[in-house]
Amino acid sequence: MLLRQEQRQTLTQRIDPKLIMANAILQQSSLELVQQIEAELLENPALDIIEEVGCSGDCIDPLSCPHCSQRLALSHREAEDLSPIEPEPDHYIEGGIDFEPDFDPVSNLEAELTLQDHLCALLRAAVPPEDYAIGEYLIHNLDESGLLEGTPEQMAMEIGACPEDVYRVLRVIQGFDPPGIGALDLRECMLIQLRFLREEGEGNPVAEKMIRFFFDEMVSHRYSRIARGLSISVDRAKKTIEFVRTHLNPYPASQFRPPWAWKPTNTRSSIKPDVIIRRTELGYEVEVAGAEAVLLGVSPTYREAYDRIRNANGRASQEEKQHVTEYVERAELFIRNIHQRRKTLRLITMAIIDQQQGFLETGQRTYLRALTRTKIAEELNIHESTVSRATARKFVQLPNQEVVPFDLFFNPSLSVKTAIEEIIATEDPSTPLSDRRIVELLHERGIEVARRTVVKYRDSQKLLSSNRRRR
Repeated sequence: MLLRQEQRQTLTQRIDPKLIMANAILQQSSLELVQQIEAELLENPALDIIEEVGCSGDCIDPLSCPHCSQRLALSHREAEDLSPIEPEPDHYIEGGIDFEPDFDPVSNLEAELTLQDHLCALLRAAVPPEDYAIGEYLIHNLDESGLLEGTPEQMAMEIGACPEDVYRVLRVIQGFDPPGIGALDLRECMLIQLRFLREEGEGNPVAEKMIRFFFDEMVSHRYSRIARGLSISVDRAKKTIEFVRTHLNPYPASQFRPPWAWKPTNTRSSIKPDVIIRRTELGYEVEVAGAEAVLLGVSPTYREAYDRIRNANGRASQEEKQHVTEYVERAELFIRNIHQRRKTLRLITMAIIDQQQGFLETGQRTYLRALTRTKIAEELNIHESTVSRATARKFVQLPNQEVVPFDLFFNPSLSVKTAIEEIIATEDPSTPLSDRRIVELLHERGIEVARRTVVKYRDSQKLLSSNRRRR
């Protein structure tokens, strides 16, 4: 066997450990990031928590720091001779906001608005001041389902009011959101919800008649008796009951947390959002939940030693140089990655807002447009994997306080058939929409199809043409 030495030049690809750390932090949720910060504080002696509110202005990324960005915005306004609004003295102190020592803005998100608070706020804007006492008494006598405990006559006797006034205020409360609130029984609760659907163009007259005149038969599923009483087929009766089951909520107050409950009543309520979208007078405002990056900095002792080593003004052993340099640069990289995560999430959310304004304005999923992560990546000039990591397993709080996953916005295969069916269901029967007009409405939703495709899908769903749908 012959042994010899030779040199070979090969090309291999290795991932930079810095890139691995950045991707790992980008993919973490807010809670996972908190745990990562706690672990890093234990392992890295150069990483420290800044006790004071604000910063000295020497951030690694000033645009991502709320204090630095606010300072830059203020100086920009002063340059344009625009005077900022004076803050209220009760809530502010000189130099910034007077935060409490244990103030945590993210933890407060779990303290949701109660049903009573929500209805009382609506009541103040809907009735005159002399009716406040009656309305608040009725609101605080709603059970867990949102139905009134007792009769208006009993309420009137207890507070010494006229029954007619109690009925009048109760009718106002029954017009509040969520639909069905303040009903006297389950039947009235469902009729109120059907009235709301009718006003939105999604009503069902057969369902209203069924609940009004055949409620007991509907509960016991006596399809034949309902069909004979309403002069409809048994199949139509079954479909109407299915409509009631899927579109009406017998517990209208279920989305609110009772004020005496320690934990939220549903799983979505316990989810803390990673991004918060707010509606303001100037448009939408995006906040990446959590202020972890602002509270982190390099320890002053390690910073002084690091600067001394870099400037070669002091003597230090090789072991000390390696220790200080390694941990300080590691802390700086960790803080920079957290800032980058905040900036990336904000940019992606703003791009989603531009694409899904119809859904954000109405809160209805029917207005969601077909959107992919690739499209967002191309718009922001970043890699698609970056968008995927940034939005994976994360949640966003909408302007209506609903918390939804980011995956809700990315649905490239929105059903064109469902969209066509929804458009036809909400049209005016006297002037039905033509296939060409349906194509235009689909285009407004971001769905590009040809007219012949609409005709094919409409025929497959057994939907008549515009001439045959005219009433």
